[in-house]
Amino acid sequence: MNTGNIGTELRELNISLLRYVAKNKAKDKADCDANDNKDHPGKLHGLQIWVIDYLIKHQGEDVFQRDLEKEFVMRRPTATTFIKKLEQGGLIRRETVAYDARLKKLILTDKALGMQDMMMERKKTFETVLSADLSDDEIRQFVATIQKIKRNLGGEHV
Repeated sequence: MNTGNIGTELRELNISLLRYVAKNKAKDKADCDANDNKDHPGKLHGLQIWVIDYLIKHQGEDVFQRDLEKEFVMRRPTATTFIKKLEQGGLIRRETVAYDARLKKLILTDKALGMQDMMMERKKTFETVLSADLSDDEIRQFVATIQKIKRNLGGEHV
């Protein structure tokens, strides 16, 4: 193992993650088409599942686009496009808040809530694949290391 080339290792890890997600997205889409189920989570991809999970965990709070931008390290145009896609898919709606007409909170629809169990199962499976053969200490150290790298790069979210 080359301990002096973090950038290369991160790039290779990113490529592996993208390939895994793409392979499973194709499999999920085939399963979804075979079952003729338009509300199957195979129609969703990783970040959509994590955002919906975030919204589920924060249901009692007002969550805005800026919260997603910060939590998922997205630029405003990316978040805007992303939210529009979730809205077009019928998974969220935007609603003005009483205390500031300029702000629109993000609210999950019944459709998204109905898909919750299947989405969380996919997330759990993905985490199981990622953490296979890793001890709790290795996972903690890995996360701590990634957070340090993000700080080194000037990442705001750590």
